[in-house]
Amino acid sequence: MTPPELTEEELLQRTGRGDSRAFDQVYDRMAPRIFGLLRQMMHDGREAEDLLQDGFVLLWEKASTFDPDRGKAFPWVVSLFRNKAIDRMRMLGRRNRLMDSEALEQVALPESVHGSSEDEAASERGLVVGEAFGKVPKEQRRLIELAFLKGLTHHVIAESMGIPLETVRTNIRKGLLRLRDVLKGGA
Repeated sequence: MTPPELTEEELLQRTGRGDSRAFDQVYDRMAPRIFGLLRQMMHDGREAEDLLQDGFVLLWEKASTFDPDRGKAFPWVVSLFRNKAIDRMRMLGRRNRLMDSEALEQVALPESVHGSSEDEAASERGLVVGEAFGKVPKEQRRLIELAFLKGLTHHVIAESMGIPLETVRTNIRKGLLRLRDVLKGGA
């Protein structure tokens, strides 16, 4: 008779107590999903591999701080890795933020502008879009940013945030509709 399979929460708690076999199981279960998230965040397979290894070292060190009463194991682990990836991007001086702001400008400015009066008009449109985006509820705005600026799939967003996939889809749709309404003058 084989023992019942442990949950990710139980494995993480055992890892926190120094159980290396539990840690191996956490790695086996989570590494493929985490690696996919890291590849999407970093846009670089090698960086993602490095972060995966560094992140699991950090997980080994921090596993004792996991509290199953405060949440599920996978979203907690994802937050460790996400923070590690953000730190790495800052350390490397990655251009992702610049690329993200340029992507947002492209949404507001479909064509490049050349004249100074056109520059002013484009700047004004950018301000209008930014102001309208600020009127989208915070949670919907966050999901839109993850989907459109970070390029994460709805499934990855749902899994990493620990919320149902349909909730992600619904809130992104509602947020985009709200943005459209605000831009059309419906405030």
